[in-house]
Amino acid sequence: MNALLANPLELATLSEKDKAALVRLLSDPDPGVFQAIRRTLVNCGTDARPWLKAGLGSRDRLVRKHSWEILTQLERSAADREFIAFCNRGGEQLNLEKGVWLLTRTAYPNLDRETYQAQLDEFASRARKVCDPGQSQPAALMAVNRVLYRKEHFRGDKTNYYDPQNSYLNRVIDRRLGNPLSLCLVYLFVARRLGLPVTGVGMPGHFILRLQSPAFTIYVDAFNGGNFLTHSDCATRLKRCGYGIDGGFLSTTTPRRTLMRICSNLHQIYQKSRHLGERDRIQKYLIKLAY
Repeated sequence: MNALLANPLELATLSEKDKAALVRLLSDPDPGVFQAIRRTLVNCGTDARPWLKAGLGSRDRLVRKHSWEILTQLERSAADREFIAFCNRGGEQLNLEKGVWLLTRTAYPNLDRETYQAQLDEFASRARKVCDPGQSQPAALMAVNRVLYRKEHFRGDKTNYYDPQNSYLNRVIDRRLGNPLSLCLVYLFVARRLGLPVTGVGMPGHFILRLQSPAFTIYVDAFNGGNFLTHSDCATRLKRCGYGIDGGFLSTTTPRRTLMRICSNLHQIYQKSRHLGERDRIQKYLIKLAY
């Protein structure tokens, strides 16, 4: 076994037979052996992926289980590095959709991003069949509402509002449930595919959307069925929550600030539920996004 527990550079020279033997030791009943093997495989990083994927086909349940766990850890670490690199880019105008999917991968490393993007494409295509956005932007918004709420039954999760799944876009699309911000993101990404000038508005406690044109302004409450709001409606909500209308609360929220708000929501959720490892991971992202 000592020969197998070499450093990563030496492990790279192992035969395929020896690599398979290393993975088989994941079922060793001795906790000391198991932990040593696990640590060795994790330290190998991406080099260990092929060996662990082979372990998924083992007849031994423990080998399959531990291979999957280590693979998931490696994939999450890779996703973590990729999102941090994204956050380190300067400026406020990041690619919001890309950033949201990168953040989602840090929790769901096996995410099939293309499948979910195809669903957003399909929602937009169906809305376009109902109304040409170039002819009437308000009518196009109503077409989006029809697809998302009447046909696909997206809705705000008022029962388990603080479920972390409500902040991860893949789970929002899977479950058709979300919080105000995540449902705004679904709506926003569909609207952008239609060429509609929709932006996010980070009102305190309730994220909404805005469609601005020289002739009119429409606010959209994606959490409540895509209801259209006027400026007066928004002012009333702000006043009810103890805020004034002159605090910039109806200004467009930049992509960086939107990502910070998603992370802030998750940080509070994980703190409250005492998932401290997840809380610390999200806190790291908040620090990177703040620069």
